[in-house]
Amino acid sequence: MSNKLICIMAMAFVLGWSGGLIRAQENQIVNSEFDDGLTGWGRYGATGFDVVVVQNAGLSGANAVLLDITDAAATASIGIAQSGLLLEPGVTYPIGFTARAQQSREMVVLLQTNLNNVSWPTQVERRVNLTTTAQTYVIEYTHTGDTLGDDPGESVNLYLMLKGAWWPMVGDDLNTKVWIDRVYFGAEPPLPRRDLPTNPEPGDSATDVWRDTRLAWTPGAFAQRHDVYFGTVFEDVNEASRANPMGVLLSQGQSADTYDPGRLELGQTYYWRIDEINAPPDSTVVRGPVWSFTVEPATYPITAITATSDAASPDTSGPEKTIDGSGLDANDQHSTTSNDMWLGQSADGEPVWIQYEFDRVYKLHEMLVWNYNVQFELLLGFGVKDAKVEYSTDGLDWTSLGDVQLAQAEAQATYRANTTIDFEGIAARYVRLTVLGGWGMLGQYGLSEVRFLYSPAHATRPLPTDGTADVDVATALRWRPGRDAALHRVYIDTDPDTVTDGTAPAVTVGDNLYRPDTVEFGGTYYWRVDEVNEAEPIALWEGDVWSFSMQPHAVIDDFEGYTDNLEAGEAIFDTWLDGWVNGTGSTVGYLDTPFAERSIIHGGVQSMPLAYDNTTSPWYSEAERTWDAPQDWTVFGADTLTVHFRGNPPAFLETAEGHIVMGAIGADIWGTADQFRFAYKSLNGNGSIVARVESIANTWPWAKGGVMIRERIDPGAAHAMVVLTPENGVALQYRPTMNGPSLSVDEPGPVAPYWVKLTRSGNTFTAERSEDGVNWVSITADPAASSVQISMATNVYIGLAVTSTNANAVTGAEFSAVATTGNVTGQWQTASIGREQPEGNAAEPLYVAVEDNAGNTAVVPHPDPLAVLRAEWQAWRIPLSEFHAAGVRMNSVRTMFIGVGDRNNPTAGGAGLVYIDDILFGRPAAD
Repeated sequence: MSNKLICIMAMAFVLGWSGGLIRAQENQIVNSEFDDGLTGWGRYGATGFDVVVVQNAGLSGANAVLLDITDAAATASIGIAQSGLLLEPGVTYPIGFTARAQQSREMVVLLQTNLNNVSWPTQVERRVNLTTTAQTYVIEYTHTGDTLGDDPGESVNLYLMLKGAWWPMVGDDLNTKVWIDRVYFGAEPPLPRRDLPTNPEPGDSATDVWRDTRLAWTPGAFAQRHDVYFGTVFEDVNEASRANPMGVLLSQGQSADTYDPGRLELGQTYYWRIDEINAPPDSTVVRGPVWSFTVEPATYPITAITATSDAASPDTSGPEKTIDGSGLDANDQHSTTSNDMWLGQSADGEPVWIQYEFDRVYKLHEMLVWNYNVQFELLLGFGVKDAKVEYSTDGLDWTSLGDVQLAQAEAQATYRANTTIDFEGIAARYVRLTVLGGWGMLGQYGLSEVRFLYSPAHATRPLPTDGTADVDVATALRWRPGRDAALHRVYIDTDPDTVTDGTAPAVTVGDNLYRPDTVEFGGTYYWRVDEVNEAEPIALWEGDVWSFSMQPHAVIDDFEGYTDNLEAGEAIFDTWLDGWVNGTGSTVGYLDTPFAERSIIHGGVQSMPLAYDNTTSPWYSEAERTWDAPQDWTVFGADTLTVHFRGNPPAFLETAEGHIVMGAIGADIWGTADQFRFAYKSLNGNGSIVARVESIANTWPWAKGGVMIRERIDPGAAHAMVVLTPENGVALQYRPTMNGPSLSVDEPGPVAPYWVKLTRSGNTFTAERSEDGVNWVSITADPAASSVQISMATNVYIGLAVTSTNANAVTGAEFSAVATTGNVTGQWQTASIGREQPEGNAAEPLYVAVEDNAGNTAVVPHPDPLAVLRAEWQAWRIPLSEFHAAGVRMNSVRTMFIGVGDRNNPTAGGAGLVYIDDILFGRPAAD
C-alpha cells in the first residue's frame, strides 16, 4: 500500500500520477461539483453544523458545499460522506478535492469499509491542512487487498471530516466555515467549463411556469453576445444552428442575457438553448446545453374541499370518501373496495344530496366524476344516474346549472372518471348534487370520487413569498396574476386587519408588479392583490393576505468585494485610504496577500484590518472612504448607522475605575501543563482573592477567566482557581501536585457578570461564588465538594488567570472589585505561562466621522473608552441624530472616516489593531 499526499495551489492542473493508476477509470463520486445540490452526499454528524450548497465560493465550478460549524463543542462528528465506492486490487485511486477554510485548520480524509455494520476497516486516514486560500489536494491510494464494495452488506465510504472522536485534528475546536468542491475518487474530472451559460430561469425541467415568463441565464465567462433557440420539439432545438435555424433561432447575436418569448401555450413543454458568442477577434460560437420547462396547466384541481350530505352512510363510507383520493392509484384508476367510496340512503324520504364547499370562491372549469364502482355495481346499480347540479357563492342563494346524467361505473379496478360536468367558468364556492335517480332500484346512492378543476382567477405565487424575512427595501412586489385580470388592486399596510377588511391604502396597477414607496427598514407588512376583471362571472377576485418583513438595514460596506488584484485597483486599501495617503498613523489591510482579514470576521468571508499607531504625529489614525456620488442614509426611515468592530485585549491594563482588562491565548489551564496569562502578586501564608468577572470573550465554551492561587510560575505547577466560562458556568479547577493531572468541580449556569472567590487556609482551598458580591455560597450545593486539599509552600502567587482554550484565538476578560486578604505584597506582575502571550492593543478612543457633500463634518466617539480592547465583535449603533445635531446632512454623505485616537485634540498615544466589518444603515430592532 502506498499513500502519497500532493498539495497543489488553487486551480492548478494535476499533470500526472505515481503508482499504478488506470487512466481509463471513471470518477466514482456522484455529483462531484455539487451542481445537483447534495445529491449523492450524506451528512456525517447530527448537530453542531449546517451543510448547504452555495454559489460563488471561488473554488472550482459555480457551486460548492459549505460546512458551517456553529457548535464545535458538540460531541457529534462533523463531516460529509459518500458511499458506494469500489476498490479493486492493484489499482491506484486518486482522492482529490478543492477546499478552503475561514480559519486555517486540519481536515481528515477517511476511506473506510463498512462490513455489515460489524467492522469498519480503514483504508486511508490522512490529515490535510486547510488554509484561507483555496487549494487542490490529492491523495493517492493503491489498493492491495481483495476487491471491496461489490458484496452485499459491504460498502466503501469516503468521509471528509472536520471533527470526530476517533480522528483528532488541529482546529476541531473552531466554530468556522469550510468550503469544498470538485471531489473525485478515480480519474480527475475535467475542470468545469466557464464558457457555457448557466443558471437558466426557468430552471431546467421546471413545471408550472407562468405563461408570460421571460427567459434569463448567467452568461459564460467570455460571452459578448448570445443566440437564442426556442421551440416545442427537442430535436429541432438540439440540432438547429445559424446555418440551419430550423425555425427555432429566435434571436441571433443579442447582447441582453434575457429573452421574452411572448405569451406561451398553457400546458406546453418548451425547449431552449443559448449559444454564447465570445468577444472578437475570434467571435467563437460556444454551443450551450438544451434546457426545458413546462408551462402552467390550463386548469388546477381544488384541494381544500369539505363534503357533506343529508343521507345516512356507514361509518366507513361517508361523503368525505368522494374527495380524499382513497381508492385512486397513480393512474387515476379507482378500486372496487366499498370503503373507498360514498354510499348514502335517505333517512326521511327526502331527496338525497351531496354538497361540496371550497375554501374560497373559484372560477370553476369542470367536475370529473367517478361513479360508484363496487365489483357487482352493474347488477346492483348503486351509482347515481340522474342529478340536479346547483352552485352558490355564499351557500344561501343557489343557481341551477341544470340536470345531468352520470355514466355508470365499470365495476373494474381499472375504472377512470367517465363523466365530465362543464361549469363554463362560473364563480362558486359551493356545489350541490341532488340525486334524481340511480342506476338501480335499491334506494341507495353512491359516488367513488369527484374532482373539481378551476381556472386561476386569483393572484397567486407572491414574491417575496409569504412570510419572507429580511426583504431588501428596494424589492418590488410581484405575483402571478389571475388568468383574465385586466387590473390589479394592491393593498399594503402594517396592520393585517385593515388589509383583510379592505380598509388599508390601495393602489391600482396595470402590471403584476408594485414597488411600494412607504416601507421602512425593519417593518413587517401585509399585502393582498385583488384581481379586477372586465369579463364575467364576477368583476373582482379577492386575494389572500400575504406578509413579509423588511431587512433592518442596508449595507454600506461589507468588505466582501475587495480582492488582491492591485492592477485592477480592487484591493481594500484602494477604496479605504489610510496613512499612506491621508498622513495619519493608520494602515488598512496587510502588506502581503491576502490583504483583507479572512479569519477574524463578523459576516461573510472578509473584514478590514485597521492598524493604528498614535505614537507619532499627528497622533491619530483613520481610514476614509469617499463616494463618487453622495449617499443617502436616511431612506426607508433609516435612523441608525451601525459599525461592527472588534479589537485585541491588552496584556494587562488597570483602569482609573479599578477595572483590570487582560487578554490571553492558550490551549487551556488543564491536564498536566497550562497555557495562559497570569497577573499576580505574592501571598505569604493564608489569604483570599475575590473578583467580579465582568466579561469573558467566547473564544471557546470553556474559555476561562477568574482568580487563582499558584505555587510556582511553571506550566505544570500545583494550583487552585475559581473561573467563569462563557457557556459552562463557574468551576473550581485545580492540580494537586506538580505536573500531575487536573481536577474540576463544576456548577453550570452562572454567566458574566459574576463574582468568584478563592480562599487558602493552610492546605485547604475553598471556592465560593456570588451573584452580588455580598451573599456568598459554596461553588456547588455540596459544601464539602467546594474545598480541596493541596499541599503548597508558604510563599505562593495569588492573582488573575485568563486563557482562551483555543490555540487560534485571543480571548479577553475584564475584572472589577479585585480584592485580597492576608499577607499579599508587591505590584501586579504578569507572566506568560506555557506559551508566549500577545501584547494586544493600547487603549485609545475609537471614533466615526462623516462628511457631507457641503463639507460639513461630525465626529462621534465611541462611548466606551476601552472599545478597541474588546475581543468580541461589537455592534456600534450610532443614531443619525448625532450627526444631524452637528450640522451634517445624512442624505448627502460624501466621506466616512473610521479612526482611533482623539481627532479633535490629538495627543501622543499607543498602537494596535482593530477589525471593521459590516457597516450598515437602517432601523435595527431594539436590543
